[in-house]
Amino acid sequence: MGALPRLALALIVLAALAIAPTALGGRPYSTKSETYIVQTSYGDIYVEVARPVDGDRDVKGPAIFTYSPYSVLGRNGDAARYVPRGYVRVWADVVGTGNSGGCYDYGGIREKRTGYDLVEWIARQPWSTGLVGMIGGSYNGTTANATAVMQPPHLTTIVPEAAIDRWYDYAFSGGIRYFDNNEDPSDEGVDTPLGFDFGFAIPPPLDAQDASWADRVRSTIAVCDEVEHTLHGYNLDEPNYDGFWAARDYRRLASKVTIPALVAFNWGDWNVKQENDVEMYRALVNAKPRKLYAGTRYSGHGIPGGDFAKTVDAWFDHYLMGVPNGIGSLPDVHSQMSDYDGPIGWYEGPWPNTKTVTLYAQHDAGAADYPWRLLPARPHGDDTTPATFTTTGTNTESVANANPRANAQWLWFETPRLARDVRIFGNVEVRLRSSVDRTWITYTPTILDIDLSKRVTGPGQLIATDQRGLISTTRGWLDSRYRYSLRRPAPLVPAEPFDITVVEKPQDYTFRAGHLIGLMVQTENVEWSVPKVYEGCNSAECSTVAIDWRGGRTRVTLPVVDAPEDPASLFER
Repeated sequence: MGALPRLALALIVLAALAIAPTALGGRPYSTKSETYIVQTSYGDIYVEVARPVDGDRDVKGPAIFTYSPYSVLGRNGDAARYVPRGYVRVWADVVGTGNSGGCYDYGGIREKRTGYDLVEWIARQPWSTGLVGMIGGSYNGTTANATAVMQPPHLTTIVPEAAIDRWYDYAFSGGIRYFDNNEDPSDEGVDTPLGFDFGFAIPPPLDAQDASWADRVRSTIAVCDEVEHTLHGYNLDEPNYDGFWAARDYRRLASKVTIPALVAFNWGDWNVKQENDVEMYRALVNAKPRKLYAGTRYSGHGIPGGDFAKTVDAWFDHYLMGVPNGIGSLPDVHSQMSDYDGPIGWYEGPWPNTKTVTLYAQHDAGAADYPWRLLPARPHGDDTTPATFTTTGTNTESVANANPRANAQWLWFETPRLARDVRIFGNVEVRLRSSVDRTWITYTPTILDIDLSKRVTGPGQLIATDQRGLISTTRGWLDSRYRYSLRRPAPLVPAEPFDITVVEKPQDYTFRAGHLIGLMVQTENVEWSVPKVYEGCNSAECSTVAIDWRGGRTRVTLPVVDAPEDPASLFER
């Protein structure tokens, strides 16, 4: 939890917000709306501006800018929030989309460069003070990341919300293509890049009265990069991280960003995936300051709750208007913690102090209830054969979670009861010692929270045989060919043991005392990702997966906040 001085500082900031002057000391400004066609390196970009006026008098203001492919859904919808207070609200259609000309680029150099050009164009306008901040959610926040790494001189701050920092990680995880999710199936992202190439980029500009309309139409209907986007975005077999993805990787350039950055997301964002925001925050090592604002694991793709909206207003007031409200001194991390039952409050402070706690997979023949265990003590002896299960290529998370102990097309390990609450912050890692009689295989391990006080009948119409209450807290994916690097595949030697580490998506989550922690080892999870077919595998030999737990070779490492010196003290004896 945040220390009292931090909480006191937060109250001071919120008090400053309450008395912050409208329009810096007067009545609210009126709004004047204008449209522009801005010539850039890669096309003529359509821009809508809502700016403050005081009667007949123009008012200079700093700009809050969003660069979006979603303009068909509306532009500058929040102008009433900003313009009366003296901000210029600017909205532009991403190159090749909406009313903008040029070729759509799926996060590539054309988006990055036109973002730079637009920031500098805004700063030169007579209604601009020369200070520009960028904000937006999802793709609209992704363009803020893309523009910031280009370092336009007049970009003053960014607030990327639920944004992509590396496009590879939006389409794939460890070489496995995302497909859907079962927490909110409508919120997934399987429609990209096709949805953008043929949904947002193909429709022609609608502002036919503009003199440049015909030229912009010609540039958008020309054959651009749609085929290349599709080949890379849906390469299911060997999706190497190559030059195409490197050009769309803002994380690798994030150290160039020196302006203030407020990174926002929800821990339950299984659309963009929470790792995009956490890794961008980590990579912004030279952004002064950088802040992380994360909502609960039970909120999906979108912005956090709590005081986030007030924080954004204070952020822009300080960095664009110069209001001395202390926002830069707020704690580095605001995170809404969660447990089995929902959100449990906010942490405010530095990046939490965590210590790695290792739990070893093992078989406890003397266990009274269930023998496959996760324990803090490394198992001894190598005289027991590895555990095996059969991969079908069709298994789902829902089926496995309904009866985890069945160990049918998966392998399940669980801890004893927790003796105390265990909060994790960051990435759980699952290390597997495995073997299979083929040259590659996929792994999709899941970490679960088991509440023994709950009794369930399973998700939807699926009846849970186990009937204990359990939920998946975080997940990971990895094609064994990418266990060393995403840049080039490395095949396995059939039947020879190998080690593979799957990094689960980051979370701020608390396992409560009395609960168990579970590890579900699967090779596919077709509710979440596209299964990969291994050609020519028609026998039990090549479908049998061995997990070698002997000697501690298979284990889970947890980033535990304020972990005890003795990990065994976390569990009931």
